[in-house]
Amino acid sequence: MNDSLLYHLNVLILSDTVITKDTVSDTIAINMQEIVRFVQINNVNIAPKLIASNTNFDIFTYIIFFLLGVIAIIWYKIPERFFTIYSLKSASKIQRDRDGDSISKKPGFFFTGLFWLIFIISLSIFSILILNEYYAIEILKIQGFQIFKLTITSIIGLFVYRFILSYWTAFFFQTQNLLKLQVIIDRNTQFITGILLLPISLLILYTNVGFIFYIVITAFVILQAHRIVQIAIIGNSSAVFSAFHIILYLCALEIVPILVLLRLINNDLGI
Repeated sequence: MNDSLLYHLNVLILSDTVITKDTVSDTIAINMQEIVRFVQINNVNIAPKLIASNTNFDIFTYIIFFLLGVIAIIWYKIPERFFTIYSLKSASKIQRDRDGDSISKKPGFFFTGLFWLIFIISLSIFSILILNEYYAIEILKIQGFQIFKLTITSIIGLFVYRFILSYWTAFFFQTQNLLKLQVIIDRNTQFITGILLLPISLLILYTNVGFIFYIVITAFVILQAHRIVQIAIIGNSSAVFSAFHIILYLCALEIVPILVLLRLINNDLGI
């Protein structure tokens, strides 16, 4: 019955088959058009396109909504501390505020630590979304939230390294006052980046629009370039450092750890 069904289906579909006589081998060759048949005896090779799909991404949504709620409460209840932290004042403006003793209420250790936590989590989520977009096949071998743990660990390690290098340099050259200005600029830039990444990551999770990554990365580069320029201005304001010293410091502070981190990620993902 199966053979009969195959015969009738193939005859109906291959009605345009051309039959020719081979004069050399005296055999009949059938030149068939490439038509997809409903029933085939031979196996069909299917090469599916692999797309990383992480069901744990729903938890990222809950985390983002929770953090946005925390930020909204702080903005509503304590707006002066919120705007003190989220400020892109230049180094000269911060210096005038400090000299004139007109700086607003300080955020305190609790709020500073809270906003650093928000920045690290939001940057980690956005980094995972980038990996999922451009290295989907490579991260399939990483199970569950292991990629999230690795990302957070890498980011924390990066900022711990920068913290140690900055304070060691300030202690060695006795430039603690300049370090305070650098910390304020660095802190505010990272906090602004963190709060912007939360709604953007939520948008990427539910729209899957690729060009958003390019817009966000461009904005991120602009913010970080502004921060680096301000740090260079702070260093240039001191007679202790020359332009060569500032370039070496920025390379050791910004470029070297990023290159090392990218190399480690490439080795782990096998890229």
